[in-house]
Amino acid sequence: MPGAIIEGKEIRASVREEVDVCIIGSGAGGAVMAKELAQKGARVIVLEEGGYYTRSNYPKTIRECFLKLYRNHGMETTVGIPAIIVPTGKCLGGTTVINMGTCFRLPPATHKKWEEMGITGYSEAEMSPYYEQVEKVMSVREVSPEVMGRNGEVIAEGARRMGLHPKPLKHNINEHCKGCGNCSYGCREDAKQAMTLNYIPQAVNFGAKFFCNSKGEFILHDGKKVMGVQGSVRDPENGMFRHHIQISSDIVILAAGALNTPVILLKNEICNESGQAGKNLKLHLCGRVIGFFDQEIKGHQGVGQCLMVDDFKDLGIMLEATFTGPASEFPGFPGFGKELWDMAKDFTQIASIGVMVSDVSKGRVTVGPDGESLMTYNLNQEDTDKLKKSMLISARILFAAGAKKVVTSTSCFPVINTPADVERFADKKVHAGDFITMAFHPMGTCRMGVQRKKSVVDLNLETWEVRNLFISDASVFPTSLGVNPQETIWAFAARCAEHIAKNVL
Repeated sequence: MPGAIIEGKEIRASVREEVDVCIIGSGAGGAVMAKELAQKGARVIVLEEGGYYTRSNYPKTIRECFLKLYRNHGMETTVGIPAIIVPTGKCLGGTTVINMGTCFRLPPATHKKWEEMGITGYSEAEMSPYYEQVEKVMSVREVSPEVMGRNGEVIAEGARRMGLHPKPLKHNINEHCKGCGNCSYGCREDAKQAMTLNYIPQAVNFGAKFFCNSKGEFILHDGKKVMGVQGSVRDPENGMFRHHIQISSDIVILAAGALNTPVILLKNEICNESGQAGKNLKLHLCGRVIGFFDQEIKGHQGVGQCLMVDDFKDLGIMLEATFTGPASEFPGFPGFGKELWDMAKDFTQIASIGVMVSDVSKGRVTVGPDGESLMTYNLNQEDTDKLKKSMLISARILFAAGAKKVVTSTSCFPVINTPADVERFADKKVHAGDFITMAFHPMGTCRMGVQRKKSVVDLNLETWEVRNLFISDASVFPTSLGVNPQETIWAFAARCAEHIAKNVL
């Protein structure tokens, strides 16, 4: 069949199609699956709930970006202590369109942890070919000095003065990156290689169809094997129902993300014999530490997330030089009125470190009153203490770089005025509710495993209970990764697509 990207506004009647593979979700996992399986000769249809945006029609303002590219305007939030904002994408290409583009392979320590859990087939050596494959397609490379920006340079200087080992991050960017710093608002230069620039057009060239503004809702099956997907075409402007859509297929792949894939299973009352669907939510807890300097830095100029300090990875702590525009940087500032203004007016003189903690806390995704995902998550004391430690390290780096004062993401010690105050903060007992926390990497809610009673999918990412129903997103990860997950999602998808092509099609 001829490939195409079909927007919701173009669909004028109910849709019925018969194909080999139906995929729900067009992000990191779904797009790779679509291309790989279409290339191997399968007839593929992808259902994407969001709209289709390109360089020519990207939202023109940051407000529009959050309205059109993000799910729930970027304000998906956990219920628990503290409340944690978990922004995800809802558009063709998924979160790859609005993330920072940071790329990591799975760390050796995580490989080892999985092997100890009995998980085979995912060693460094076994996964390396898949990583190489996706890195080539996605143009993964280190951030160059030309687009690093002063935020990264200042933080690198402070880290080196402390005897640490800062390194440029790797991103899925091409040679056209100008370091404009707008990664999280959608790349208007087509430099960040979101799925809409590579895997999706390649999938279309191989005959795949992508239906946008089309929500896959019901998994059709006979109790043992999938038979397809039923859903609805929604109005792009208000999300209201317009038409039915039904895809008959021998294979169904859920790639709706760790927050929505378990909801589909729970609403369909399938694949939860183990009771694990929606459980084991991991988030990678994030906060921000900001240094105020006498010099002009203009941190918003340069790649938004450009540098890492991984000296503390064995403690589950990753530090990444991260800077966004005023709309999303200012909310991290403490105070009101004149106090807030006195900080905000010095915006060009700040440097910012994003802290990321590999969490041992666990949350859960259930079906909320509106039929959408509802996250519950409480931060335990171990992760609370790790968050504090990550902020202490970041504050020391910023003072070593010459900061005059430092602002943290805590209510118990929001401003650190001197290096001596860092040690006062170190002695302070902290509680989960003291932190202003975000998280960008939900995972684990349909984890893979070797025991049917303790997992949702097997090691080939096929659900235990319904044949030919596969999951290809971060929900399958059995533990927190410790690094940004998108490259591992790609590699998992490439591996799973190879298995399906060899053994199922």
